[in-house]
Amino acid sequence: MKQRVLIAVLTLLGFAAGFAARLLTESGPNVPPPPTPGTEFVRSGNGAGQAENKERRSPTYSEKDRTRLLTDIQKIRPQIETYRVRIDQIGDEFERDVLAILDPEQRQKFEARLKKNAERRAKGEKEAAETTTLSDEQIFRLQQEPLWNALWNVAINWRLERLTRDYKLDDQQQARVRVLLQQRREKFLELVDATPPPSIMLSRLAPQAEKLGAAPAKN
Repeated sequence: MKQRVLIAVLTLLGFAAGFAARLLTESGPNVPPPPTPGTEFVRSGNGAGQAENKERRSPTYSEKDRTRLLTDIQKIRPQIETYRVRIDQIGDEFERDVLAILDPEQRQKFEARLKKNAERRAKGEKEAAETTTLSDEQIFRLQQEPLWNALWNVAINWRLERLTRDYKLDDQQQARVRVLLQQRREKFLELVDATPPPSIMLSRLAPQAEKLGAAPAKN
């Protein structure tokens, strides 16, 4: 099991690294360096430091890069859509199963979190409906989000600790949530096995592909 998880994660991260290398060698964008270990999830501060960090992290996508992305998306759009539908189903199933084992007070907090997440998604969908061309930073973020989400789906202890802390799970609840997390990971790995890596990395960008500001390359 551990070997299978490791292979899945390395496959995703390896594809991401290869994609960045492809951009770097073929068209020379300013691909940012990886984050310093231990700082991946630290929220940036305000002011000049934040602006400097944003500039350092944001790659540059040329017209050629944007055209290539659009062409790649159009080639595998059915696989991307299949992945998007299934990953949402897996998340919904997990949330429903967790709700079933919480007490009323915990359930109220969990439902409040789900409501906040739904509001954030609605805001994102509203922004996605805008016709403004995507910035380089937005393109990069939309490509990276599926990779972090993949880690979130396979990291059982990490997620269990977070849920235990947020909802004060007792020992029995922790054991049941661990089983749910293991089941969710299995479902996700089955999906990864059936999905070409580009579909995963492009899954967040695909719905906004028309905002890349490029036309698909001609054969």
